[in-house]
Amino acid sequence: MKYQLRTSSSKKLNRLNLCFAFMAVTFICASCAKPPEDEEATASSRYLYVASGACYSGGGNTAFSNTTSSNLVYRINLSTGVKDATIADYNSSPSQAGDSPVGIASIDSENLYVLVENTTTAGARRIERVAKSTDGSRTLFSNNTTALSAQLRGMKLLSNGDFLISKSTAIEKITGANVRVINGANPYVSAPAAPCATSTTLMSKVTTMSNQFILFLHAATSQNRFGFVKPAGYSAGGDCTPAQAAPNTAAFPVAAAYDALNAKLLVAYAGSSTATDINSIYAYSVTETASSVTVGAANKIYDANLYPATYPYLLYGVSAMVLDSTENKLYVATAVNTSTTIVNYAIEKFSYDATQIGVTNTSVLTRSGSTPFYDYGGDTKCVADMMIAD
Repeated sequence: MKYQLRTSSSKKLNRLNLCFAFMAVTFICASCAKPPEDEEATASSRYLYVASGACYSGGGNTAFSNTTSSNLVYRINLSTGVKDATIADYNSSPSQAGDSPVGIASIDSENLYVLVENTTTAGARRIERVAKSTDGSRTLFSNNTTALSAQLRGMKLLSNGDFLISKSTAIEKITGANVRVINGANPYVSAPAAPCATSTTLMSKVTTMSNQFILFLHAATSQNRFGFVKPAGYSAGGDCTPAQAAPNTAAFPVAAAYDALNAKLLVAYAGSSTATDINSIYAYSVTETASSVTVGAANKIYDANLYPATYPYLLYGVSAMVLDSTENKLYVATAVNTSTTIVNYAIEKFSYDATQIGVTNTSVLTRSGSTPFYDYGGDTKCVADMMIAD
């Protein structure tokens, strides 16, 4: 009997031990389980990447050159407005004398491309692949001296891995295999004539629309406009659609952002005056088809001429602009005063409300805070390009 009692007790203890063991394992597994998707989204980070190289801020304004710019690529935390990391410093090795980052494009979560302008060292203009980490590793992608033969202004990375490069006189295309694409004997887009009207002097920026039409900004006296070219590039007049003239002969297009969801193209203009329409931002209604882009109504959503009475913030000599369509925020790089010799740039952040376009245009942009999102300093001279990426 004693033996049976001890056996029964042992069995009970064994069952209890198994229960405790099962509970412990369950707890451990639960603690190691994948967090809910909303928690993952909170933990992940998105950044505003900045290329602070030689920039263009409109006719009559003197901005920083390739030798006086900050010449850095860095990222800013979108939530805090604090610089998270310096990605590449083009003032030190392995850079070359005169290097200045003027364009950036995200490849994936680990890498980006940097377009490097250089007017000092012959043959130094290039595209680099750079790791998105502190002082990230840099490797050469292209130094095609024919395609990159004039002052570089900006870069658009296409979904297939090809590049569009805006330079003073044309738009070049380079494939993901580093092969230059031409139209006849000319660059991919060169001197687009009517209905674009001849545009060869200063291609300030380039990007693409949803239908892959190429949007170019052209900033030159009597040719200050933006226009669209067919995805296959420009060979003849029929390859472009009618261009949109600037709202003032002294206003030059310097930056653009496309709100595809609401079919609104935002274009920033700059010049050396605070007169009406010169330092301004317009929102254009856009209609896209497989074979064309048509520009409709134009609504002014900012004018420095109305600062500070209507707009409690100054945007003058804008050099770059990017729309965060996920959060409905617009980031604008701007001079901090109206001196035509620009000495400081800051980055402003705005809430963007497309429903107010054409209704209450002064309400389209609402400044996020009473001070700039990222104030001027040694790393904002000047802001040539911005992008939002992880």
